Amino acid sequence: MVKADDVRTWVTGEIYSSLLCGLTKNFNLKINSESIPDVLFQHDANKINCADLELHNLEIVARKPEVVCKYVSQKLKFLGGAVDEQEGKSSEDEEDVVLKTHSFYQNFLNIYLIELHFLESDPAGLEGYLKAIRIPGAKKYASQIEKIYKSVVC
Repeated sequence: MVKADDVRTWVTGEIYSSLLCGLTKNFNLKINSESIPDVLFQHDANKINCADLELHNLEIVARKPEVVCKYVSQKLKFLGGAVDEQEGKSSEDEEDVVLKTHSFYQNFLNIYLIELHFLESDPAGLEGYLKAIRIPGAKKYASQIEKIYKSVVC
């Protein structure tokens, strides 16, 4: 069972830090340099445990930086255009106004690494994992990220 301190050690470790550094340089992503709140490490630990994974599973995926970089890039592009599909959004609602865009916390890659683990090693388990972490429309979301992954590996 993964604990928040295990995730903290993983995120500050060499493999993860190297992957994060490469992503930020390649895609000009803004990363929050403040210390990561403990609650975020706990959320990551909960997601890893819901996936029934250990940190070495994420390490295996993280050792393929070109796949991770392409997947993150494609997913961010895809999600950037999905504003109208947000749950609860109606066509009669007034337009959203972005007040401020915050930078990513350093641990943001963990969710991508978990998804990539399922996409590479256990596609049948992806939807169950997404339901376990309470992603709305898990089946549709699983289908969408499977398409993103296929565009990356083909």
